[in-house]
Amino acid sequence: MLLRFTKAPPAAPADTLVCTRTDGTAVTVDLPKQGILPPAAFHYVITTTLGWPDTYFGQLTAPRTSAKKPRADAAPPRQSAALAECLAAEQWGGATDPAAFAAKLATACRRQRVPPPALAPADLARLRAAVREFGAAWRPLNPGQSLERTL
Repeated sequence: MLLRFTKAPPAAPADTLVCTRTDGTAVTVDLPKQGILPPAAFHYVITTTLGWPDTYFGQLTAPRTSAKKPRADAAPPRQSAALAECLAAEQWGGATDPAAFAAKLATACRRQRVPPPALAPADLARLRAAVREFGAAWRPLNPGQSLERTL
């Protein structure tokens, strides 16, 4: 699966993500600008770092005819959404210690009405490193330039 994140001009309301599936079909998604990384960047980091396949990208990129059941050990999409929300919040307010992050994640999961996922401090460190790597590749792009990743 090829993911192409394309940066729009600063005045544009959204960047763009094109997901090209292995069957050759593609889906295009507008990524509302939020002043930091595109929202889907956090979901990409979660999917690739934690191996959660049935979250944002699992749903978005599955072939239209797929009747695949979620894996028993997969995190529900709402847990991933809560985790993405917490990672994005750190881009605005700075990182906290793992215990404080876990408390924020528990609060976000309560709003989503799901239990918080088990997230070890080492997992959080890997997620943060992956967010930094994505940001280091994204921020210097000029409008119209793209960042490609694979799943």
